[in-house]
Amino acid sequence: MKLPPMTQEPVMFVDATPNESYPLRILRAYRQHCDCQWAESTDGGEPSNPLLRQMNEDNRVRAQILDKAIRVLEGVKE
Repeated sequence: MKLPPMTQEPVMFVDATPNESYPLRILRAYRQHCDCQWAESTDGGEPSNPLLRQMNEDNRVRAQILDKAIRVLEGVKE
């Protein structure tokens, strides 16, 4: 099955240097991946396909969850 285009390239690698910032680098990479949205064309518009629209919405929800986790690890008060 041919996949439709995405609005940007996903993050493929994370610096795995074992130090205190490693967990944040992982979360930030997953968070950046959430910015990759499915599109039906290269213009990046919201797709009409219901499955692709749901996948994009799920990415937006994941982004919110990851943003919260990143703020917690950074010690930011809400």
